[in-house]
Amino acid sequence: MKKIGKFVLALIVLISLIGCKSKEEKMLDYMEKKYGEEFVLGFAGGRGDTLIVQTIPKRYLGTPKERDKYYRGQIFYERNDIGDDYGAVLLKESTNEYFRPKLEELFGKNILIALDLEGQYFHTDFVKEMNRRKENRKIYGEVGTEPPLSGGIYIFGRVESEEDREKYRRGIYEFIQYLKQEGMFEYTDIEICVTDERLLSKAYNESKDKTEIESIKNGNVRYKKLKEILKKYTKDFEKTPQEYKNNLLNNMIKSKMFEEISHKGIFLLFTEIISKKYVIAKEYDKDSRINIKAKEYDKEKDIEFIHEYYKN
Repeated sequence: MKKIGKFVLALIVLISLIGCKSKEEKMLDYMEKKYGEEFVLGFAGGRGDTLIVQTIPKRYLGTPKERDKYYRGQIFYERNDIGDDYGAVLLKESTNEYFRPKLEELFGKNILIALDLEGQYFHTDFVKEMNRRKENRKIYGEVGTEPPLSGGIYIFGRVESEEDREKYRRGIYEFIQYLKQEGMFEYTDIEICVTDERLLSKAYNESKDKTEIESIKNGNVRYKKLKEILKKYTKDFEKTPQEYKNNLLNNMIKSKMFEEISHKGIFLLFTEIISKKYVIAKEYDKDSRINIKAKEYDKEKDIEFIHEYYKN
């Protein structure tokens, strides 16, 4: 009888401890159970009766991904009900991996893909989610919604002549045709940037030159000096192991790539690919402040580079 009494008492204590778990503990338990790994909580806010907390996987602590909004999700806590949108992060990663083979075929291995399949999602797998959207045309490409496929593609290469420029124009054109064939181009808004591959040189990244370049605030002055400095690192770039280059790429902040290149690199070529349907849906072609033309992208010259700094 005494043993039974002690067991019941221990059970009551355990139940009371579980019941006293804080909201934070409950949210972390929920995320670990759902995604099979530990998470940490970040900035907390609120909306009405709902507590909204930012979160990232614990394994990202101490890495650049800890500071990268691209990898952050949110947990929603309302009256003991918990939900989250971290699946959108997994969907972005799945989207990037889906397009990687084609992009590497066209532009080489030194690329950073930061794409985003926006909107409401039901699957974290890109192929499954796109099939779902294609089956329901009201979800995929409904007028007034955000673009299903957005974000950026950042290519580390070399542009030193018009021939080089046309090579990239042709590659971008082929990627668009690939998107069309896959039925994924109707609502697209993607920025594509070509920057200098020698920024991935081991010697450059361990040099005083890099520190000096990044301290120059005037963009035109910085671009001009960087172009001259990078000539010194051509041979070293070719000798730098691909593993080192991959490590640099994997540690870049995806949510700030445009700003990073603006402040630390160089835009050799830059363009924004916006599908005709999306231009019309957003009325970009009617807005004099934007003045983006609706194009079919059925010929290479439809791809216009906004920036061509390789000439300067």
